[in-house]
Amino acid sequence: MKFEMNERRGEILVGTALALRGSSLLFAKIGMRTMGPFLLMGCRNLIAFAIIALLFRKQLVGVTKRELAHSALLGFALFLSMAFELKGLQTTTSTVTAFLEGTAVVMVPIITCILTRRLPSRMTIICSLIALFGVGFLTLKGDRVGFSSGEILVLIGAFWYSTSVIITDYAAKKDDPMHVAVYQLLFISIFSLIGAFFVEEIRLPASSTEWGAILALAIICSGVGFTIQPLGQKYTTPERAGLLTVANPLSAALLGIVFLHEKMTAGIVAGAILIIISIVYPYIVQVFASSHTKKSSGPAE
Repeated sequence: MKFEMNERRGEILVGTALALRGSSLLFAKIGMRTMGPFLLMGCRNLIAFAIIALLFRKQLVGVTKRELAHSALLGFALFLSMAFELKGLQTTTSTVTAFLEGTAVVMVPIITCILTRRLPSRMTIICSLIALFGVGFLTLKGDRVGFSSGEILVLIGAFWYSTSVIITDYAAKKDDPMHVAVYQLLFISIFSLIGAFFVEEIRLPASSTEWGAILALAIICSGVGFTIQPLGQKYTTPERAGLLTVANPLSAALLGIVFLHEKMTAGIVAGAILIIISIVYPYIVQVFASSHTKKSSGPAE
């Protein structure tokens, strides 16, 4: 039986990719015990590219210059996103990092509005305000709200990830998504290794646990996560892809609590709930509106 992709299956792929990539914060915490963030990014994505290029070498033949250009642009945006994320992760818990990254769901439509020169919808404004309050709770320090340097870096990373979602949407609909999905890994590794050469001490992992974390990052997060998102996003919108980012912070927070024994304070819980509401609220409204429309139309008499 031939497997046909549709919008629902595309969204399942995007959601699965984001959930898998949520585990990257756990593995990155382990990997950065020895390695710097740039070297870690370079190794994980180069290994992922080598494995996928070997497995799907026939499908990668015939890549065009335009596809390589789009892959490089996407790779650069993801490189910046991951670089700021990992730099922030060095001083911020994976739980807070994950939910701050969830603000991408608000940033995506805002950036889209800027690019299309159209005012944001009322829904976007409402969700942005809810997410803003959520970020406030996440960054609550005693009786005041304040951003640590790590939290600011994570938010910058969320901006660049939002940018990558929009680039992915454009490239996935214009190019062969398989080509873009795989070659973006190569460009991420190139940019990362260049950064590592200039600003980091080149040190390989010191234990089997750290090597295991790097292989998990390469295979699960980069190899599968980064590859299947463009394949699925071809069949959905950037706004819907932004909505599905809820899978990333939820899986990352859960893994951080279970394996890294991170504490969930009242502020973190409140902030996480508000950010999740800002992410799923448009979808809930859409479902209710669709249901109401069907009931109003009713069967013809």
